[in-house]
Amino acid sequence: MKIRVPLGIATAVMMILAAMVLPVSAEVVPMCTQTPLDGEDVETLAQIATGGGEVPIVLCKWEADATGSWEDGDPTHAIPGSQFLPPVTYNGVKTVKYYAVVYDDEENGDVNVVSWDVYQPENCWGNGSFVYQVMGTKVNNQDQAVTFFQRALDRGLLQVADGYDANTILTEYLEKGTAALWVGQADLCYCAPAGDYLVEANAIDHNNNWAEPLYNNFEYVPVTAFDIDFSSVNYGSVNINVPKWVAGNTLFNVGDNRPTVRNIGNTHLQVAIQQDDMQLGESLNGWNVEWGARMGNDNANAVYYEPFEPVVLPNALTLCDQDELDFYLEVFKGTTGEKHGTMILGAAPSCDEVLV
Repeated sequence: MKIRVPLGIATAVMMILAAMVLPVSAEVVPMCTQTPLDGEDVETLAQIATGGGEVPIVLCKWEADATGSWEDGDPTHAIPGSQFLPPVTYNGVKTVKYYAVVYDDEENGDVNVVSWDVYQPENCWGNGSFVYQVMGTKVNNQDQAVTFFQRALDRGLLQVADGYDANTILTEYLEKGTAALWVGQADLCYCAPAGDYLVEANAIDHNNNWAEPLYNNFEYVPVTAFDIDFSSVNYGSVNINVPKWVAGNTLFNVGDNRPTVRNIGNTHLQVAIQQDDMQLGESLNGWNVEWGARMGNDNANAVYYEPFEPVVLPNALTLCDQDELDFYLEVFKGTTGEKHGTMILGAAPSCDEVLV
Protein backbone atom coordinates (compact mmCIF):
# COMPACT_ATOMS: atom_id res chain seq x y z
CA MET A 1 0.00 0.00 0.00
CA LYS A 2 1.45 3.39 -0.95
CA ILE A 3 0.15 6.85 -0.08
CA ARG A 4 1.69 9.99 -1.51
CA VAL A 5 1.91 12.83 1.01
CA PRO A 6 2.88 16.31 -0.26
CA LEU A 7 5.35 18.22 1.86
CA GLY A 8 5.95 21.91 2.07
CA ILE A 9 7.22 24.78 4.11
CA ALA A 10 3.81 26.42 3.77
CA THR A 11 0.95 25.18 5.89
CA ALA A 12 -1.36 22.76 4.03
CA VAL A 13 -4.93 21.78 4.87
CA MET A 14 -5.42 18.11 5.49
CA MET A 15 -7.57 16.74 5.10
CA ILE A 16 -22.60 1.11 26.79
CA LEU A 17 -25.10 0.16 26.36
CA ALA A 18 -25.68 -0.26 30.12
CA ALA A 19 -28.65 -2.02 31.62
CA MET A 20 -29.64 -1.10 35.14
CA VAL A 21 -31.57 -3.59 37.20
CA LEU A 22 -33.84 -1.78 39.65
CA PRO A 23 -34.91 -3.31 42.94
CA VAL A 24 -38.46 -4.58 42.96
CA SER A 25 -40.54 -4.16 46.08
CA ALA A 26 -42.54 -7.16 47.18
CA GLU A 27 -44.67 -8.01 50.19
CA VAL A 28 -42.82 -10.23 52.63
CA VAL A 29 -44.99 -13.14 53.70
CA PRO A 30 -44.10 -14.39 57.17
CA MET A 31 -43.25 -18.06 57.49
CA CYS A 32 -45.56 -20.36 59.43
CA THR A 33 -44.69 -20.70 63.05
CA GLN A 34 -45.47 -24.40 63.11
CA THR A 35 -42.74 -26.72 64.27
CA PRO A 36 -41.32 -28.69 61.30
CA LEU A 37 -42.22 -32.35 61.13
CA ASP A 38 -39.74 -34.79 62.43
CA GLY A 39 -38.48 -37.16 59.73
CA GLU A 40 -35.55 -38.54 57.79
CA ASP A 41 -33.50 -36.83 55.10
CA VAL A 42 -33.91 -38.25 51.63
CA GLU A 43 -31.22 -37.69 49.02
CA THR A 44 -32.34 -36.61 45.56
CA LEU A 45 -30.28 -36.97 42.40
CA ALA A 46 -30.54 -36.93 38.63
CA GLN A 47 -28.25 -37.93 35.79
CA ILE A 48 -28.41 -36.55 32.28
CA ALA A 49 -28.95 -39.52 30.02
CA THR A 50 -26.42 -40.56 27.42
CA GLY A 51 -26.63 -43.23 24.80
CA GLY A 52 -29.86 -44.77 23.67
CA GLY A 53 -29.42 -44.75 19.92
CA GLU A 54 -26.82 -44.15 17.26
CA VAL A 55 -24.23 -41.40 17.50
CA PRO A 56 -24.81 -38.53 15.03
CA ILE A 57 -22.29 -38.00 12.22
CA VAL A 58 -20.98 -34.72 10.84
CA LEU A 59 -20.76 -35.79 7.19
CA CYS A 60 -19.14 -32.63 5.84
CA LYS A 61 -18.63 -28.95 6.52
CA TRP A 62 -17.49 -25.70 4.93
CA GLU A 63 -17.34 -21.95 5.46
CA ALA A 64 -18.46 -19.09 3.22
CA ASP A 65 -18.59 -15.31 3.28
CA ALA A 66 -21.39 -12.99 2.15
CA THR A 67 -19.97 -12.29 -1.32
CA GLY A 68 -21.30 -13.86 -4.49
CA SER A 69 -18.24 -16.08 -4.83
CA TRP A 70 -18.57 -17.28 -1.20
CA GLU A 71 -14.83 -16.59 -0.78
CA ASP A 72 -13.56 -13.18 -1.79
CA GLY A 73 -9.96 -14.22 -1.08
CA ASP A 74 -10.11 -16.77 -3.92
CA PRO A 75 -13.07 -15.81 -6.13
CA THR A 76 -12.01 -18.16 -8.94
CA HIS A 77 -11.70 -21.09 -6.48
CA ALA A 78 -8.17 -21.99 -7.51
CA ILE A 79 -7.30 -23.19 -3.97
CA PRO A 80 -9.34 -25.86 -2.13
CA GLY A 81 -11.16 -24.62 0.97
CA SER A 82 -12.22 -21.08 1.83
CA GLN A 83 -10.10 -17.94 1.71
CA PHE A 84 -11.49 -14.65 3.05
CA LEU A 85 -10.23 -11.08 2.78
CA PRO A 86 -10.38 -8.77 5.79
CA PRO A 87 -12.55 -5.63 5.39
CA VAL A 88 -9.51 -3.29 5.53
CA THR A 89 -11.61 -0.62 7.22
CA TYR A 90 -11.27 0.64 10.77
CA ASN A 91 -13.72 -1.23 13.04
CA GLY A 92 -14.97 -3.24 10.06
CA VAL A 93 -16.04 -6.88 10.37
CA LYS A 94 -15.89 -9.97 8.18
CA THR A 95 -19.03 -12.10 8.38
CA VAL A 96 -18.36 -15.82 8.08
CA LYS A 97 -21.08 -18.46 7.70
CA TYR A 98 -20.40 -21.94 9.06
CA TYR A 99 -22.13 -24.95 7.45
CA ALA A 100 -22.35 -28.63 8.40
CA VAL A 101 -24.35 -31.59 7.06
CA VAL A 102 -25.36 -33.83 9.97
CA TYR A 103 -26.78 -37.36 9.87
CA ASP A 104 -28.54 -39.09 12.76
CA ASP A 105 -30.13 -42.49 12.33
CA GLU A 106 -33.12 -41.75 14.58
CA GLU A 107 -33.63 -38.06 13.82
CA ASN A 108 -32.70 -37.57 10.14
CA GLY A 109 -30.22 -34.88 11.10
CA ASP A 110 -32.73 -32.99 13.26
CA VAL A 111 -30.39 -33.18 16.25
CA ASN A 112 -30.37 -31.13 19.41
CA VAL A 113 -27.25 -29.00 18.90
CA VAL A 114 -24.82 -28.24 16.09
CA SER A 115 -21.97 -25.87 16.84
CA TRP A 116 -18.58 -24.77 15.58
CA ASP A 117 -15.58 -23.93 17.76
CA VAL A 118 -13.17 -21.54 16.07
CA TYR A 119 -9.48 -21.07 16.94
CA GLN A 120 -6.90 -18.47 15.93
CA PRO A 121 -4.01 -19.31 13.62
CA GLU A 122 -0.73 -20.30 15.20
CA ASN A 123 1.78 -17.95 13.60
CA CYS A 124 3.50 -14.65 14.29
CA TRP A 125 0.12 -12.85 14.44
CA GLY A 126 -2.04 -15.40 16.27
CA ASN A 127 -1.45 -17.83 19.12
CA GLY A 128 -3.99 -20.58 18.41
CA SER A 129 -6.35 -19.44 21.16
CA PHE A 130 -10.10 -20.00 21.18
CA VAL A 131 -12.01 -17.27 19.34
CA TYR A 132 -15.70 -18.16 19.80
CA GLN A 133 -18.35 -20.84 19.55
CA VAL A 134 -21.00 -20.49 16.85
CA MET A 135 -24.42 -22.07 17.40
CA GLY A 136 -26.24 -23.46 14.38
CA THR A 137 -29.81 -23.55 13.14
CA LYS A 138 -31.27 -26.13 10.81
CA VAL A 139 -31.98 -25.21 7.18
CA ASN A 140 -35.56 -26.46 6.97
CA ASN A 141 -35.97 -25.95 3.23
CA GLN A 142 -34.59 -29.16 1.71
CA ASP A 143 -34.25 -27.70 -1.79
CA GLN A 144 -32.26 -24.79 -0.39
CA ALA A 145 -30.04 -27.16 1.58
CA VAL A 146 -29.30 -29.14 -1.60
CA THR A 147 -28.56 -25.93 -3.52
CA PHE A 148 -26.14 -24.68 -0.87
CA PHE A 149 -24.36 -28.04 -0.74
CA GLN A 150 -24.05 -28.21 -4.53
CA ARG A 151 -22.63 -24.69 -4.61
CA ALA A 152 -20.01 -25.55 -1.98
CA LEU A 153 -19.14 -28.76 -3.87
CA ASP A 154 -18.75 -26.97 -7.20
CA ARG A 155 -16.48 -24.34 -5.62
CA GLY A 156 -14.19 -26.77 -3.84
CA LEU A 157 -15.08 -25.65 -0.32
CA LEU A 158 -16.11 -29.00 1.22
CA GLN A 159 -14.36 -30.89 3.98
CA VAL A 160 -15.81 -34.44 3.90
CA ALA A 161 -15.62 -36.91 6.79
CA ASP A 162 -13.49 -40.02 6.33
CA GLY A 163 -15.41 -42.89 4.76
CA TYR A 164 -17.83 -40.68 2.83
CA ASP A 165 -17.81 -38.85 -0.47
CA ALA A 166 -19.60 -35.72 -1.60
CA ASN A 167 -21.83 -37.41 -4.20
CA THR A 168 -23.09 -39.95 -1.67
CA ILE A 169 -23.83 -37.21 0.84
CA LEU A 170 -25.84 -35.39 -1.82
CA THR A 171 -27.81 -38.29 -3.30
CA GLU A 172 -28.27 -40.62 -0.34
CA TYR A 173 -28.57 -38.15 2.51
CA LEU A 174 -29.53 -34.58 1.62
CA GLU A 175 -31.78 -35.32 -1.38
CA LYS A 176 -33.53 -38.13 0.52
CA GLY A 177 -33.92 -36.06 3.68
CA THR A 178 -32.02 -38.47 5.92
CA ALA A 179 -29.49 -35.75 6.82
CA ALA A 180 -29.87 -32.04 7.47
CA LEU A 181 -27.87 -28.93 6.69
CA TRP A 182 -27.11 -26.63 9.60
CA VAL A 183 -25.73 -23.09 9.46
CA GLY A 184 -24.46 -20.45 11.88
CA GLN A 185 -22.65 -17.17 11.43
CA ALA A 186 -20.28 -14.90 13.31
CA ASP A 187 -17.94 -12.01 12.58
CA LEU A 188 -14.19 -11.66 12.56
CA CYS A 189 -12.94 -8.18 13.37
CA TYR A 190 -10.88 -6.21 10.88
CA CYS A 191 -7.68 -6.79 12.86
CA ALA A 192 -8.17 -10.44 13.78
CA PRO A 193 -4.86 -12.16 12.97
CA ALA A 194 -4.27 -13.41 9.46
CA GLY A 195 -3.69 -17.08 8.76
CA ASP A 196 -5.41 -20.46 8.93
CA TYR A 197 -8.27 -20.65 11.42
CA LEU A 198 -9.09 -24.10 12.81
CA VAL A 199 -12.82 -24.92 12.87
CA GLU A 200 -14.23 -27.84 14.86
CA ALA A 201 -17.81 -28.87 14.04
CA ASN A 202 -19.79 -30.71 16.73
CA ALA A 203 -23.25 -32.28 16.85
CA ILE A 204 -25.25 -33.61 19.83
CA ASP A 205 -28.51 -35.53 19.47
CA HIS A 206 -31.49 -35.56 21.85
CA ASN A 207 -30.04 -38.58 23.69
CA ASN A 208 -26.90 -36.56 24.44
CA ASN A 209 -24.82 -38.59 22.01
CA TRP A 210 -21.89 -36.54 20.72
CA ALA A 211 -20.65 -36.86 17.16
CA GLU A 212 -17.01 -37.29 16.34
CA PRO A 213 -15.87 -33.71 15.64
CA LEU A 214 -14.98 -32.81 12.07
CA TYR A 215 -12.16 -30.33 11.53
CA ASN A 216 -11.07 -28.05 8.73
CA ASN A 217 -9.39 -24.69 8.20
CA PHE A 218 -10.20 -21.48 6.41
CA GLU A 219 -7.69 -18.77 5.61
CA TYR A 220 -8.03 -15.14 6.66
CA VAL A 221 -5.82 -13.85 3.87
CA PRO A 222 -2.94 -11.64 5.09
CA VAL A 223 -3.45 -8.02 4.10
CA THR A 224 -1.10 -5.30 5.35
CA ALA A 225 -2.81 -1.90 5.40
CA PHE A 226 -2.90 1.35 7.36
CA ASP A 227 -4.74 4.64 7.73
CA ILE A 228 -3.15 8.05 8.33
CA ASP A 229 -4.83 11.21 9.58
CA PHE A 230 -2.75 13.64 7.52
CA SER A 231 -2.16 14.43 3.87
CA SER A 232 0.74 16.84 4.29
CA VAL A 233 3.69 17.49 6.59
CA ASN A 234 4.53 21.14 7.25
CA TYR A 235 8.01 21.73 8.66
CA GLY A 236 7.35 25.47 9.04
CA SER A 237 10.31 27.81 9.26
CA VAL A 238 13.64 25.99 8.89
CA ASN A 239 17.17 27.29 9.52
CA ILE A 240 20.18 26.05 7.55
CA ASN A 241 22.16 23.31 9.36
CA VAL A 242 19.65 23.16 12.22
CA PRO A 243 17.85 19.81 12.57
CA LYS A 244 14.11 19.99 13.05
CA TRP A 245 11.49 17.39 14.08
CA VAL A 246 7.76 17.60 13.45
CA ALA A 247 6.00 15.60 16.16
CA GLY A 248 2.96 13.41 15.70
CA ASN A 249 0.65 12.04 18.38
CA THR A 250 -1.31 8.89 19.12
CA LEU A 251 -4.75 10.46 18.64
CA PHE A 252 -6.24 9.74 15.23
CA ASN A 253 -7.72 13.13 14.42
CA VAL A 254 -7.84 14.33 10.82
CA GLY A 255 -6.73 17.94 10.54
CA ASP A 256 -4.82 18.32 13.81
CA ASN A 257 -1.47 18.44 11.95
CA ARG A 258 -0.09 15.78 14.30
CA PRO A 259 0.67 12.71 12.18
CA THR A 260 -0.81 9.41 13.37
CA VAL A 261 -0.83 5.99 11.72
CA ARG A 262 -3.16 3.11 12.57
CA ASN A 263 -3.13 -0.50 11.50
CA ILE A 264 -6.31 -1.51 9.64
CA GLY A 265 -5.00 -4.78 8.23
CA ASN A 266 -4.69 -8.24 9.79
CA THR A 267 -0.88 -8.41 10.09
CA HIS A 268 1.68 -6.48 12.08
CA LEU A 269 3.31 -3.90 9.82
CA GLN A 270 6.39 -1.73 9.40
CA VAL A 271 6.07 1.70 7.85
CA ALA A 272 8.08 2.30 4.65
CA ILE A 273 9.04 5.80 3.50
CA GLN A 274 10.59 7.46 0.48
CA GLN A 275 11.05 11.22 0.04
CA ASP A 276 12.23 13.39 -2.84
CA ASP A 277 14.70 16.30 -2.42
CA MET A 278 11.92 18.89 -2.02
CA GLN A 279 13.57 21.12 -4.67
CA LEU A 280 16.73 21.46 -2.57
CA GLY A 281 18.99 19.54 -4.95
CA GLU A 282 22.56 18.44 -4.32
CA SER A 283 26.06 19.83 -4.19
CA LEU A 284 29.54 18.38 -4.62
CA ASN A 285 29.36 17.09 -1.08
CA GLY A 286 26.07 15.33 -1.69
CA TRP A 287 22.42 16.09 -1.11
CA ASN A 288 21.47 19.43 0.41
CA VAL A 289 18.93 17.86 2.76
CA GLU A 290 18.71 14.85 5.07
CA TRP A 291 15.45 13.26 6.15
CA GLY A 292 14.47 11.24 9.21
CA ALA A 293 11.44 9.52 10.66
CA ARG A 294 10.41 7.43 13.64
CA MET A 295 7.27 5.75 14.90
CA GLY A 296 6.75 6.31 18.61
CA ASN A 297 8.99 8.17 21.04
CA ASP A 298 12.03 5.89 21.16
CA ASN A 299 14.98 7.53 19.41
CA ALA A 300 16.46 4.07 18.89
CA ASN A 301 13.78 3.58 16.24
CA ALA A 302 14.64 6.74 14.30
CA VAL A 303 15.91 6.25 10.73
CA TYR A 304 17.80 8.91 8.72
CA TYR A 305 17.95 8.80 4.94
CA GLU A 306 18.81 10.68 1.79
CA PRO A 307 16.38 11.89 -0.87
CA PHE A 308 14.86 9.09 -2.98
CA GLU A 309 16.23 6.42 -0.63
CA PRO A 310 13.53 3.91 0.41
CA VAL A 311 13.65 2.99 4.11
CA VAL A 312 11.61 0.84 6.47
CA LEU A 313 11.14 1.87 10.11
CA PRO A 314 12.45 -0.87 12.42
CA ASN A 315 9.62 -1.17 14.94
CA ALA A 316 6.32 -2.89 14.17
CA LEU A 317 2.82 -1.49 14.45
CA THR A 318 0.87 -4.41 15.88
CA LEU A 319 -2.67 -5.55 15.15
CA CYS A 320 -5.44 -3.07 16.03
CA ASP A 321 -2.85 -0.50 17.17
CA GLN A 322 -2.01 3.10 16.30
CA ASP A 323 1.00 5.30 16.99
CA GLU A 324 2.56 8.63 16.23
CA LEU A 325 4.79 9.35 13.25
CA ASP A 326 7.51 11.97 13.73
CA PHE A 327 9.36 13.48 10.76
CA TYR A 328 12.79 15.13 10.61
CA LEU A 329 14.78 17.24 8.20
CA GLU A 330 18.07 19.07 8.18
CA VAL A 331 18.79 21.47 5.31
CA PHE A 332 22.51 21.94 4.56
CA LYS A 333 22.12 24.40 1.71
CA GLY A 334 19.24 26.11 -0.01
CA THR A 335 17.75 29.31 -1.27
CA THR A 336 15.11 31.13 0.73
CA GLY A 337 11.43 30.66 0.08
CA GLU A 338 8.91 27.86 0.10
CA LYS A 339 9.96 24.41 -0.94
CA HIS A 340 7.60 21.62 -1.92
CA GLY A 341 8.06 17.89 -2.26
CA THR A 342 6.42 14.51 -2.04
CA MET A 343 6.73 11.73 0.48
CA ILE A 344 5.59 8.18 -0.31
CA LEU A 345 4.33 6.12 2.63
CA GLY A 346 3.93 2.37 2.38
CA ALA A 347 3.93 -0.69 4.62
CA ALA A 348 5.41 -4.16 4.81
CA PRO A 349 4.11 -7.10 6.85
CA SER A 350 6.08 -7.79 10.01
CA CYS A 351 6.58 -10.87 12.14
CA ASP A 352 8.81 -9.11 14.65
CA GLU A 353 6.27 -9.15 17.49
CA VAL A 354 4.27 -12.23 18.43
CA LEU A 355 0.85 -12.08 20.05
CA VAL A 356 0.68 -13.57 23.53
